[in-house]
Amino acid sequence: MAFETGEHECKLQFLRPNRTRQNSLFLVVERILCIQREQGEKAIRNVCTALKIKMLNPADMGFLAEYTAVMNPVAMALDILQGESHVHMGFLLPTLSQLQEKLKKLKSSCKVCRSLPAALQTGIQKRFREVSQDPELIAAAILPPKFRTCWTTEEVILKAELDYIRNHLEENLDEDILANSSHSDVEDFFAAMKSENLQAEELERYVSCSSVGGLAILHSFPQIKKLSIKVKTSLPGSAACERLLIMLHYY
Repeated sequence: MAFETGEHECKLQFLRPNRTRQNSLFLVVERILCIQREQGEKAIRNVCTALKIKMLNPADMGFLAEYTAVMNPVAMALDILQGESHVHMGFLLPTLSQLQEKLKKLKSSCKVCRSLPAALQTGIQKRFREVSQDPELIAAAILPPKFRTCWTTEEVILKAELDYIRNHLEENLDEDILANSSHSDVEDFFAAMKSENLQAEELERYVSCSSVGGLAILHSFPQIKKLSIKVKTSLPGSAACERLLIMLHYY
């Protein structure tokens, strides 16, 4: 009855929140506002009358509109981090950084949900404070060509992380020297001198490179590519794995 009434009056189905999608409540509210825009208030009123539930008043609709405006960047961030393709651990910190910036800008425009952006910011900072200081995760954010150093303006973090990356490039260099050791002890002893300069130059060229192409650009920076694969291969969210397990359960 409810399904047929909603589809007949609104030409769209109402959604229900579920546990397997963290932004499902946002999608529910967004659908209600979509129906109001496209079919008018009368469609929602007819559904409420048919189902014998209280009609949303203008104040309620105003609250829902502002709620979706605030939660929209949160929902987008969740979709990015829960993606099954084109996402890796390098997306985590840039996504959180951009989300914090968007919430900061929303503070001044909110009237009804004034405390929501601040509460979300506080929750994000509390949950990800330690993660945001993890050197390997910061390195994972710097190494993808999509982000490099443009995702944060904190010079202290960038300097520390470039030093971290430089040190790990040197570790990779030592491994390569051992793997390609010559028969001459003298040559092996001085082998790192030239290679260290090349590693430093490669990092500087990579950071300052103007190209914004995809991952293919890493082929021009072999040592950066090697370290990049190491630190950003894992996924930032478990949603893809959870969906796979759910499918396996049904089959």
